[in-house]
Amino acid sequence: MAYEKERWHCDVGGREIMCSYCKHREKGLVCKAFPSGIPRDLMMREEHDTPYPGDNGIRFEPKEE
Repeated sequence: MAYEKERWHCDVGGREIMCSYCKHREKGLVCKAFPSGIPRDLMMREEHDTPYPGDNGIRFEPKEE
């Protein structure tokens, strides 16, 4: 799956993270799956296509263009 190279203002350590391209991400480092904050180890994994503790069944889905 190809993603745009546009940077997002709140990426971690200046790297692009998959969360930047997810339709569930909200402002900052929160999303519908993790309204209290996306777990750092999940962001570092750069994938969320399998269940993750506390994700309420919500997983990565690419943003529609």
